[in-house]
Amino acid sequence: MSSPKRWRLGFFAYLEGDKPPAEVFADALELFATADRLGFDVGWVAQHHFGRQGGLPSPFVFLAALAAKTDRLALGTAIVSLPLEHPVRVAEDAAVFETLFPGRLELGVGTGLANEQTLAVFDRAGQDRRQLYDRALARLLAALDGQPLDEAGDRLHPPAPSLRGRVWESPGSPERTAEAARRGSGLLLSRLAIGAGHRPSHEIQVPLVETYLAELPPGIAPRIGLSRTVYPSRRPEIAERDLRQGVEEAAAIHGQPPAEWTMADRFRHHNIHFGAPESVAESLAREPLFGEMTDLICQVQPGQPSQAQTLEAIELIATEVAPALGWHPAHAPMTTR
Repeated sequence: MSSPKRWRLGFFAYLEGDKPPAEVFADALELFATADRLGFDVGWVAQHHFGRQGGLPSPFVFLAALAAKTDRLALGTAIVSLPLEHPVRVAEDAAVFETLFPGRLELGVGTGLANEQTLAVFDRAGQDRRQLYDRALARLLAALDGQPLDEAGDRLHPPAPSLRGRVWESPGSPERTAEAARRGSGLLLSRLAIGAGHRPSHEIQVPLVETYLAELPPGIAPRIGLSRTVYPSRRPEIAERDLRQGVEEAAAIHGQPPAEWTMADRFRHHNIHFGAPESVAESLAREPLFGEMTDLICQVQPGQPSQAQTLEAIELIATEVAPALGWHPAHAPMTTR
């Protein structure tokens, strides 16, 4: 029940909830600081605007605050919605972060929730988000590579050439996966595969990984981040209650599942691994992409468990679930900060 190579353990949080934003952010800082003490490798956040499906519009600001409160945890964006951003500004924010906290940033980018309404807010009404992404990504990578940004020869300052090897993308088709692979980017696989509909995520994601590995340039090590719901609990009935609520809320937003699906079917579709720690480990070991991933990115969503429940889940992941799957921390866990 173990992956043959060392893989990194990550924790992902949406920074959402019914509390005031300052309290949500403070809770998230506590969660990631706990993950750091327990030996997690990476903490991930996503960018969302206007509180839709997540409450963090400015990930670099939050990650800078988090970096100052943690010691070893790498910090990742999964993802920055590049069609809504100026790529040179993204490069500058990332470069400043890299200068302050060398080697700790994992720069994930994608199209994100750049729908027509949001594009209009950011003065991009009527434009194709994938074309916007392609143009922005090319300029972002050029900036990180140190290429001139204008006729005067201005370049990214401060320089951050090492960041180029820590760029991740989240494509949803084999064609775009091949493009990302040829750029040497890491591959971020979402908890629910993009475009899967009611099909199992692995039917979409296994071919994407096969394409990625086939198109990756020689000498470039694969980076494959697999995002899944991982919610171990000493009280599985509480975890199930939280997850049921989350699945129902997701159906209200994204559409109802087939009428014949049981709640167990819906949990499988959402790639949910919950229950006692040993059961969670056994369930994760059956993931079709477990042997290919380099990063397991755990989240407790869908649903909004209490802070105490989430803290317990983080501890159980690091001390029981992940070790049962062959993971070990790169550094000894810290008992105190």
